[in-house]
Amino acid sequence: MLGEMERVMTLYEHVPADIREVLDAYVGDLRPQPWRTRFLLLIDLLQEKLETEGAAEHWRLLQQWTGIVTAILEHLPPDSSVVECLGLMSISFNDQWRAQALAQIERDPMVVDRLVAICPDWGDIVETVVETNQRRPIKAARTR
Repeated sequence: MLGEMERVMTLYEHVPADIREVLDAYVGDLRPQPWRTRFLLLIDLLQEKLETEGAAEHWRLLQQWTGIVTAILEHLPPDSSVVECLGLMSISFNDQWRAQALAQIERDPMVVDRLVAICPDWGDIVETVVETNQRRPIKAARTR
């Protein structure tokens, strides 16, 4: 109907069925965990992937990991009051979550310090994700 907002498809709905099965398993494992544990497990997943692939594949792995984070946040609703979740929101593909997280981080610069205290590589991860997305943006197909 006119005037009704179109339903926006989630990233999860865009991925192939076999990837959704993997995401469902991640969500099932992460659901009972607090955000700190979820954050650390997702960081471990990224580091594991980066260690098993060559440097030439890092950009692809980072985009895949960011997609995994985004799809997981779609199933485990984000909580911007939790520093670890705020960090994940700040690198997600969801423009609204990312903007909300970045605005909150800008208001409270201690958030980054707390994230780095939890994960010393956080600054490097964020910088690399930003660089990767600038070089090979996932939205390239939509902007043509």
